Amino acid sequence: MRKLTEYSFFFIVFTLLFSCNTNKKQDEGETAGASTIDRPINWNNEIIYHVMQRSFYDSNGDLHGDLNGFTEKLDYLKELGVTTILFTPLYESGFYHNYFPTNYENIDQEYGTKEDYLNFVKAVHDKGLKFLMDMETQYAQSGHIWFDDSYKNPDSEYADFIYYADSLNRYPEQIFMPPKSPMHEFEAWPGDKYHIVLLDVNHARVKQWMIDFYSYWVDPNKDGNFDDGVDGFRIDHIMDDLDNKGIFTNMYQDFWRPIFEACKDINPNIFVLGEQSNWNEYGDQMIVKSGADAAFNFPLRFAIAGEEGTHDMYIDPSSKGVTMEPNRIHSVVLENLAKFSDSTFTVNFLENHDTSRWASVVNGNEDQKRSAAILNLLLPGVPSIYYGQELGVTGQKHEWGSDANHIPVREAFPWTSNFEDSGNALWYKDGGAVWDVSFWQSEAIQQFSLEHQKNDPNSLWNHYKKLIKIRTNYDSFRLGDYVPLYENLEGVIAFQRAYGNEKAIVMININNDPIEVQMDTESYEEVYGQGAEVSKAKILLAPFGHYVALNKSD
Repeated sequence: MRKLTEYSFFFIVFTLLFSCNTNKKQDEGETAGASTIDRPINWNNEIIYHVMQRSFYDSNGDLHGDLNGFTEKLDYLKELGVTTILFTPLYESGFYHNYFPTNYENIDQEYGTKEDYLNFVKAVHDKGLKFLMDMETQYAQSGHIWFDDSYKNPDSEYADFIYYADSLNRYPEQIFMPPKSPMHEFEAWPGDKYHIVLLDVNHARVKQWMIDFYSYWVDPNKDGNFDDGVDGFRIDHIMDDLDNKGIFTNMYQDFWRPIFEACKDINPNIFVLGEQSNWNEYGDQMIVKSGADAAFNFPLRFAIAGEEGTHDMYIDPSSKGVTMEPNRIHSVVLENLAKFSDSTFTVNFLENHDTSRWASVVNGNEDQKRSAAILNLLLPGVPSIYYGQELGVTGQKHEWGSDANHIPVREAFPWTSNFEDSGNALWYKDGGAVWDVSFWQSEAIQQFSLEHQKNDPNSLWNHYKKLIKIRTNYDSFRLGDYVPLYENLEGVIAFQRAYGNEKAIVMININNDPIEVQMDTESYEEVYGQGAEVSKAKILLAPFGHYVALNKSD
């Protein structure tokens, strides 16, 4: 473990200065619920639940998770304590993940109808929850009329929508391919093949179409009520120079900002979360230039995993899990606080639909699952939990030469341990190698299932539920400042968060040896501790023990 370093002096000076101003800047704002225009929403009060809906709950027996099934399970999200739902795309596509559309305007029939969608959104808001729609609107696939009708047909009424490098429309610009390449076929699970081409996002007609398209979802019936509208958008792979081709440049300002401004003209509380394309970056410049509200905290995810930052995050798990460096984590948190204001946000996560499951990153290390959960939920930032993370399900990307590579990190949520039980959305069952490596085929499914974990008070699910409740109940964990503690004590990550008259501390032993921490504990009340032996002047933390305590002063 890294001991006291050159960063420490910076931490002390910075945090003393920062903590003096943080509470003045923070506004509690709205908590969970449908968007209103009466007062701004402080998204630090939210907890995002990120879901691939195809894998969540099947309501009609076709093994595909669907909108009606999700509506049935909204009470589960309320029970867990999350406040905002983030889907993967809903529009029609030949790809199971729906990221490349055949029709932007239609809901994938396996998810349901437009009526099912509108009923779902209204039900979400009735439950006091929010909904974010995922979008990747820079591409189209073969099967989309814009491409099918305009390919080799310059007179097509849709020719403006696809970027062609020649006047005869023989060479559309393709994703991942050099200019004027022969048409490439991308394989989609379970074996179909499609072309993927770039829209002409420089064209005024495309820009206006997208403004209208995004605006529609904000208030579908245009009654100004927003009970049927999204609370925001996630923008997948947002770039200023699309695919670094040098063709579509200054997109933040010229393409994205007008879309976001149009949506916020309708509902000022629309929240835009951009997935910055370079995962080494904090995303603050993307926010400034595009007008988005938030970015993903990739630097923190790398720091918690003890990995060097890269453009992607396909990490091979070690046999002993990860090695956390507390000072690196502190440094990233403080950098985030410096880069993001009281009206822009960073979203903290451990896993998502593109990354290995955290349980696989730590090679099933139960202690590191729990330690990371504490950081995910109690550090500054907006927490995001990827469905099944709260159960510790496993999964890693494979190399099968198609989009099947990611199915192991997008598996069905295990409501029960029997894959034959109704509701379990095993749309990929009996799908060859994908099914062969499924956690549903392992003995671990008995421990992963929700029905098992809800009945075990010591389960990972109950650990997440407890942490979510702590974050919800105490302002300091949502809105408070941040001061690193015990930076020169190897093997401990500790920090203080304070808001108003409320002060909280968190200590985690992140190694396999017990650690003694000198501390006056009399003014603190334990909120959540495991493996923490507390006496008047010290705390003895067992290996991977943790101590969360509160001090409310006048």
